[in-house]
Amino acid sequence: MIYVFDKENTTIHEPFYQTSIQAHPWELALLQSKAVKRLKFLSHYGTGSFITLAKHSRFEHTVGVWAIIATHFPREDELRIAALLHDIGHLPFSHAVEKTLGFNHHTITEEYIRGEEITTILQSHGFTSERIIHLLDNDSALSHKTDFLSADHLDSFVRDAYMLGKCKVHPAKLLQNISFHQQYVEADLETSKAIMNAIYYDHTCFLNPITLGLDALLAQAISIFASNKEVQLESIKSLTNNELLQLLKESNVKEVEKILNVILWNPHKVKVYDDEIEGGLKVDVRKVYDKTPLVNGTALTSICSESEKLLYSIRALKKEYYITY
Repeated sequence: MIYVFDKENTTIHEPFYQTSIQAHPWELALLQSKAVKRLKFLSHYGTGSFITLAKHSRFEHTVGVWAIIATHFPREDELRIAALLHDIGHLPFSHAVEKTLGFNHHTITEEYIRGEEITTILQSHGFTSERIIHLLDNDSALSHKTDFLSADHLDSFVRDAYMLGKCKVHPAKLLQNISFHQQYVEADLETSKAIMNAIYYDHTCFLNPITLGLDALLAQAISIFASNKEVQLESIKSLTNNELLQLLKESNVKEVEKILNVILWNPHKVKVYDDEIEGGLKVDVRKVYDKTPLVNGTALTSICSESEKLLYSIRALKKEYYITY
């Protein structure tokens, strides 16, 4: 999307859901902030963007989540703000290296929201950073810690699946068909089944052992770089994808260059093993997002055996692999 924001141009046309939303002045200011603009240069699909056609950014996801919230909760100004800011703490390549390197993007997000840039924007319009952080730390329609779907996860699953060619309902139609039961995504049976299919296909791709292997290799390259150059890992957290890659390319560290060559140009060299192998790098799936939409207030997976099987298949993806390259 290309916008020049000014007082005469306050309508944002969101192409994924094909909806137009009147943005508030503070929302336009946040969209112009460096913290939010940086998301344009972070791939939502991490290293998976190297081996799939899923090239969308964290920014597109953020605006999509905001569009969902603004459509269904138009008068909840703080929730709309939280939607715009919920991912600003992501590292380069999103989740790819976060846990391996000991980062938590939620904590970094709170740090950035308390920072001068965002705090100044919020305060100038009568909002506080602490109220937005409170919203992000507690269950809401934006995000929650339940077995059901939030706006954040809905956009992630549907956007990823669509970019992978696996979304059975166009996102614009989907937005028309969903509602919120309290803070949980609800839809008719067919729409809910399409959402469940999107959740399943997304998992099979971002938890593919090759994708996991590339994540692990990127984290290893960063660790080797930091050790050889005697720099703190903290220095990478505010970088964009390209800034990180450039840093690694110019490291003059042979092992880093070797790993980067595999990630960028020869991912086919990654070999996956179910059992431990000498010299193999262990990668594992400890967490899945086994969420379900609601149908008339009831979990889809409790009334549809087909969707229940997909949920079990998602949970079965929890396992460990070993890779070589």
